[in-house]
Amino acid sequence: MADVPEPGGCRRCPNPFPDYYTQARRLISQMEGLATLAGRLASGHDLEAYCDVLTFGMHGPDLNSPKDAHRLLRKPLSALNSGRDRLAERHADAYRSGKAQEELLLIGTAALLDSDFRRRRPGKFRLPWQETWEEICEQALDTQEMKDSSSGAARYGYQSGFDRWCESWLNALMRLTPAEQDNHASPVATRWARAYAALERSIKRDLPDEQWVVRLADQLHHTGRGMVIGIAASVAELVVVAYDGREGIDLPWPAQYLLWAQYPGGARPAGPSRHRLTAIPRLFTLLDGLSRRSLRVIGDTEWHDSPSVYQKAIDNVPKAAFSPDAHCWWNTQAAGRLPHLLSMARADAASAQQQAQRAQAPWR
Repeated sequence: MADVPEPGGCRRCPNPFPDYYTQARRLISQMEGLATLAGRLASGHDLEAYCDVLTFGMHGPDLNSPKDAHRLLRKPLSALNSGRDRLAERHADAYRSGKAQEELLLIGTAALLDSDFRRRRPGKFRLPWQETWEEICEQALDTQEMKDSSSGAARYGYQSGFDRWCESWLNALMRLTPAEQDNHASPVATRWARAYAALERSIKRDLPDEQWVVRLADQLHHTGRGMVIGIAASVAELVVVAYDGREGIDLPWPAQYLLWAQYPGGARPAGPSRHRLTAIPRLFTLLDGLSRRSLRVIGDTEWHDSPSVYQKAIDNVPKAAFSPDAHCWWNTQAAGRLPHLLSMARADAASAQQQAQRAQAPWR
């Protein structure tokens, strides 16, 4: 504070101290927040903490970049941003590996089913997995040797509580809270255990006096798990997508940033949006939030391009295509233009690799 210059004798000059003080307090708070996230990541698998690290630069207005900060705070702010980058990279392997991609695929499948659930309210789903769950509940109720009054009460409890059971189970799969792994082999196993516990609690709350609700929870969880795994496997193939960047993907916040960390590609900033070209599982192109088709498939992938190939391809898209006044940027291209750009970028990358090999071994 002693380094903040005083306005001097100028009565009309603005006082720089209040702005400096506000920004300094915010910067200290961010430093403490990053230290907290580092501690959470060091203590075990915590997907929520890692996603918060990925989006750390979005927190705190006026401090997103050193140029927006007070000149005396630019150096510590740069150090804070560098510390955030180091923290993200230190734990990157744990959240970009095959197991981490499997966890995100599970979250995405649950989000897809949850969006169908919310879109069809009020009323029941008519998806195959929903009908199968209803059949299991009906069979469980039919096989119980109860008095008529009890059976009627149970059926009423089932009919009024079934939506809550589904919602609790799906939310437990999607939730990005820290994972209590205990004896579970992986984060995915932890999510299944959490979902089962949430489902059992929800059923017991609606049918508190029935002894057979645990068996009902077992049946529902086992069937639901098989269906989710089947759905995830059927939409896990990679497809090349163009992402407009103007609308969020319908994933739990901020899991969509984990998606781009796991499947990096080319990106072009345009104001607050980042337009992307990359390959991701088809599942994420089906989510309900993409009502404006902000994530569009431009081709399946029979190759394994590097992020540099996607970057070169998107760099060749005219800058005017990313204007906020323009339509979705892939629509500004002629038919087949984007696959053509990608093909050219792949050829350029192969040529550059051959030149590098010749430079190392010119006798080849």
